Formats: sequence, structure tokens, C-alpha cells
Amino acid sequence: MTELEQQLREAYVERLGALDLSGGDLAAARRTGARMRGRRRLAVGAAAIAVVAVAIGGSMIGSGRMAVGPSSPSGQWRELPAAPLSPRANAESVWTGHEVIVLGGETEPCPPNADCAAGPSGLRDGAAFDPTTNTWRRIASAPVPVGPGDRLLAAGDLVVLRSAGTSAWFVFDPARNHWLRLRDVPKGVGGLPSSYGSLVYALAGRQVVSYDASSGAWSTLPPDPITPALRQRRVTATSSGPVVTGVDATKPHDGSVPPIILADVFDGTSWHRLPATGQIAGNSWTWTGTRMVDPEPFTLDGGEVDGWGRAYPMGGILDPASGTWTSLPEALVNASQGDDRGWVVSAAGGSWIAVLGQVYDDSTGRLYRLDRPNGAPAYGTTAAWADGRLVVFGGTDFNEDTSCRGPGSTCAQLVDLTNHAWLWTP
Repeated sequence: MTELEQQLREAYVERLGALDLSGGDLAAARRTGARMRGRRRLAVGAAAIAVVAVAIGGSMIGSGRMAVGPSSPSGQWRELPAAPLSPRANAESVWTGHEVIVLGGETEPCPPNADCAAGPSGLRDGAAFDPTTNTWRRIASAPVPVGPGDRLLAAGDLVVLRSAGTSAWFVFDPARNHWLRLRDVPKGVGGLPSSYGSLVYALAGRQVVSYDASSGAWSTLPPDPITPALRQRRVTATSSGPVVTGVDATKPHDGSVPPIILADVFDGTSWHRLPATGQIAGNSWTWTGTRMVDPEPFTLDGGEVDGWGRAYPMGGILDPASGTWTSLPEALVNASQGDDRGWVVSAAGGSWIAVLGQVYDDSTGRLYRLDRPNGAPAYGTTAAWADGRLVVFGGTDFNEDTSCRGPGSTCAQLVDLTNHAWLWTP
């Protein structure tokens, strides 16, 4: 799973977990969702967005604005040499500044739109691709299986792995080809860590902790004293300091009011709150080098025939230096090609974001259609940006399994795994 996909998934799981339902009552959640009026502008990502609609009492609608103009340019694809790894899906990947590290994955991935438990097919081996020489090299296997739910982060010249399954943290040195387990990890560290330079920030309960990869030291930031406190929190590393986003913890969490995203930033000395954003629920930010972008193109209106009186975007752009929030570009929200957006590959790196069949360059505001190259699989790829070049690896395709046809059936059959890779350039 890519970084962006993991951000979206964990944000949605957190919202579902915050529902006032007894003992993981999935049936109650589904009944709640069934009562909500929902309209979907995009076919992709529907299951994940549906979880958000359940969790905050909203319905999914488009922006209501007509997209005009020609289709976005599509860029160029070329197939890379096959990686020295076995075919797999849902690997993790990260750009170090010199190489794309690909690690782990699954040989028994969950079919799309299916409800699967984690299987025993987690892999540990990995490889590194150098786009300058167009070559792969094998790297030391990770100490634990790596796959969906785990996080790979670049931190200076090192790579930090947070293992969701074991709650352990590891550091990989690409130059020495060596793994090291981190010690003295603060208690309760979890969520979605974020890195900037050599620093990795993460949430530990109500506090923010940081790991400095250059010194190997952990530290705890002063508590955020600002009221009202935030819930559904997420930390994003930026050049202005760590930014914690969330919603007002004192507001009702039953969907009766729109949960507007708020942001607190630590400037190295103290915390201060930025002006309220104009978005809700998304909270899946990536730092582009100058500002934070949440590329979620959907909107929510509160359900029950516009319960909030209007639709609120789930994505947006936040400048932590000035506190300015702006909406996403119209072409990113309403693609000119309509629902047929292209290859659903997700990745963010530097100013570049790939999401829902489009590529967005935050430094120029340009958008590109991301068509799927010939021979590439539809599901389970991993992708990383390498200085404006998108490297996509692995994945699989599924066919319908006719043996499980019937009312409500969503069966699928694994067709083929791949160890091939592709590189996209604008």
C-alpha cells in the first residue's frame, strides 16, 4: 500500500472507530450508512469514502460545478527492467533521494471490495531502483514482514519503518545495507508518522514525539495547551514545524454539525492555532515543500437532504506559515474526463501527488491524466515519486469467480501477480 492510500485508510478507520457503537458493531454501522443519502461522482475509492459517510453522518456528493476544457495531458510511460523480487502486490516503497526502496508485499492480496482478514503471505525482502542507471539491486530483508498498514519514511539518508503489526520501529541504512531496531521508543507511539528532513514526527497519546535520524534520539514536544482540544488528530511534518490537524473535541460527534478541520502548529517554542480551514473529515495531508495538500476530491453535505445546508470539501490546501487555507483546483475535483479518470495509483513526494487517476504538481498547479500503461495491473501496486518521476511496482489483476455468484456476492479470483515496474514522466 502506498503512503497516500495508507493515510486515507487509517483516517477512515479512525473515524469508524470513533462511532458510538457497541463492541465493534459492524451491522449497526452498516444500518447507519444505509439511512444516509449518498451520491457518488467517482467510481473509484467508493468503499473508503463510504466509511467516512458512516462515521460523520454525511453523504457523498460532487462539487456541483461543471468541468470544462480539454482533457489533461497524460505524460509518458516506459516499462522498467523487472525487479529482482518475486511477483507480489501491496509492497511498500519510498524515495531516498537516490533510489526507490521497494519492500515486502503480499502473495495472497485481498480482492477489491472484499472484507478480508490479514493473511500469512507477508514478505520481507526488498530491492532498490536507481532511475539514473535504470538498474535494480537487492537489499537486506526487513526484520519483520512489511505490507499494508506499515509505514516507510525517508529521514535524511536513512529509511524509517514503523511496523503496524509489531508496533516496532526500525531504521534501514541504504549505504550500509543494514537494518537496526530502534530502542527507547516512547510509549504509545502510533498513528501515521510523518517526516521532514531527518526528523520523524508521530503521535503518542495526546502528545507529539519526534525521532531525529541523524542523532538516533527520541524527544517529546511540550503538550499542546490550546482549547478546544482536537480529536481525530494527525501530525504532518513541515518546514514550519509539526502541524497537528483534527476536529473540535467539544463539538457533537453525531453528524449534526460539520466537523471542520482545525490545525495547531509547533514553531519550536510554542503551539499556536491557525485559522479554521474550510474542509471536513479528510485530514490526509502531504507536505509538498511549501504547503500541505489533502487531495481528497469528494464532498459531504451532512446527509438527510443536505443536513448541513451545503456541501463541504474533504480536501484542501493549507499553508502553515500564513495559516491560509484554500480549496483544491477545480480540475482536480472535477476531472475533465469525468469518472473515467485513469489508473488509480496513489503516491505523494515533493510537489507531486498521484491520486484517483490524476497527477497534480503543486509547484505549478498543472494536472495530468494518469493512464494505465500496457500490461500494468489494476490493483495492489506501490508507487513512489523520484524527483518528479513516478515509479510504480508490482500489483495484480482479479477476475470474477463465477463459482460464488449469488445475492450480495463480491467474489474475485486472483489472475496474476507481477514483479514488473513502470516509470512515468510529465
